[in-house]
Amino acid sequence: MADPTVRHMKWWGWGDEDVTFSDADKPKLWPYLKGELGLADDHRTPPVSFEEIDLPTAKTNAPFTTALEAVLEADQLSATKKDRLVHAAGKAFRDLFRLRRGQVDFAPDLVVYPASEEDVVAIVKAAHEHNAVLIPLGGGSNIAGCLDPKDRDNRFIVSLDMCRMNRVLEVDKKSLIARIQPGVYGPHMEEQLEAEGVTLGHFPDSFVHSTLGGWVATRSAGMQSDKYGKIEDMVIALRMVTPSGTIVTRTVPNSSNGIDVRRLCVGSEGILGVITELTMQVHRLPEYKVFEGWLFPDFESGVAAIHECMRMGIMPVITRLNDPGKTALSAAFKKPDTGLKAQISSALKWYLRTIKGFDFTQCCMMTTACEGDYDTFHQQRRESAYIFKRHRGVCLGEGPGRSFQEAKYDFPHVRDYLMDRGVMGDVSETATTWDNLLTLYTHTLQNIRQAIRDTGADPWVGCHISHNYHTGASLYFTFGCRQIEGRELDQYLYVKKAAEDSFMEHGGTVSHHHAVGSEHLPWIEADLSPTGVKAVAALKDGLDPKGVMNPGKIIPGEHPLAEWGLTEEAIQSFKKGN
Repeated sequence: MADPTVRHMKWWGWGDEDVTFSDADKPKLWPYLKGELGLADDHRTPPVSFEEIDLPTAKTNAPFTTALEAVLEADQLSATKKDRLVHAAGKAFRDLFRLRRGQVDFAPDLVVYPASEEDVVAIVKAAHEHNAVLIPLGGGSNIAGCLDPKDRDNRFIVSLDMCRMNRVLEVDKKSLIARIQPGVYGPHMEEQLEAEGVTLGHFPDSFVHSTLGGWVATRSAGMQSDKYGKIEDMVIALRMVTPSGTIVTRTVPNSSNGIDVRRLCVGSEGILGVITELTMQVHRLPEYKVFEGWLFPDFESGVAAIHECMRMGIMPVITRLNDPGKTALSAAFKKPDTGLKAQISSALKWYLRTIKGFDFTQCCMMTTACEGDYDTFHQQRRESAYIFKRHRGVCLGEGPGRSFQEAKYDFPHVRDYLMDRGVMGDVSETATTWDNLLTLYTHTLQNIRQAIRDTGADPWVGCHISHNYHTGASLYFTFGCRQIEGRELDQYLYVKKAAEDSFMEHGGTVSHHHAVGSEHLPWIEADLSPTGVKAVAALKDGLDPKGVMNPGKIIPGEHPLAEWGLTEEAIQSFKKGN
């Protein structure tokens, strides 16, 4: 079993400090980006050094600290520069932009590492009594501002790092459930589960650097959600410590016991309390699994194929459809073929262009995975292939599938690569019904492109579908452009606003699986309704009357857009082309 010792991600980017993204084996990547974005030479802007960072002076709260010192070990409390910096932000674009330039306006005053639920109870009790703010942290991978350490009242801020609570406590193989601590990272959790012959089946892009508790707190979705569901579909029971006491739900498959308290805790983003234990539905490890690539002549054909699979009840466990933009980026990201592979690739392109009539500027790559026992696997693969072919899909074999497997956790590293080169790159994701999906897709694509052009830059925008439901699917937009020097954050916020505005205008949701945090806060009232926000606020007031749990998330202030950071002056300036 792997050593559970946690290595926090680098403070200025994605991944471990000793891991960097290289394009050495991807010779097409930079030329592609350079051409699409109108970039000059490969000029680098590296992050400042750790020594150049000046953190805000740590505030003190002697009564709170004294209370913790009485019940925790000395190594469970830290106020070192490195710990405070690592816990100062998540991985949202704005977080990294500022950190890379040494702009750290807010940082926790103390980092605390609970090792048990008893520790968490003591910490939450002390925070409630001595007015200290607690921000629960899993892997620190969140890109929606859920870890923003600002507090309107300038109180003592504590980052509650859950990494020491990292064990699978028990696996019930008959019921197929597992009791698991929230601070366990994805790979370490799966190793413990696989030793028992089971899997959770939850593999988000952040899998290597995120935790079970973080997934549940933000309502995460994994790559295999078409089979296993989103994380909220997997939670059977939980324990959550709040300032008003500990919520404990029963381990039963379902119930009719009033308002579902378990569901109120899932997705609460740390504003109500701290999750200390989760009972999760698990599955036996599949006997067979194969990844494949399929090419469709256009996005509409791929969407229609997915929709028919869903209607027929024969969805693969992964169905990830890229639009033309994302397909072109994936091709540029791919290692070049050599020898016999290159010859086969050339012949296939001739066949697709000449015989099948594919326009390579419009075609769309789909990555699929089928798994299960012998009968289930082969039936799923055979019947989904039949439907894909009916919609003019062409199977490219297992090669693209293997490439996807090798690189599936690498894509978040690309943002660091882009930021090194003065490029703004980010994502916005949503979900909508099948009837509305192409409408939302078309309008949002246009709106993001226009917003980038408004700022004076050439746009790159792509989208993929990776989570499918009986009633609809998610749309995951990726966008990038050359940064406008001196106006980088205004430019980013203007483009991000265009994406979120489009979601609200055209029947989407504020976020499908990245959470609300502070980055999506201006749109939450439009998504939930004013009364829905009132319900969330009442719940928080009841469980956390002093507002010590992760303030400023989910519940918007009086002027959410202004508090978000984008001024009306900046909006009008970009609209006028200034």
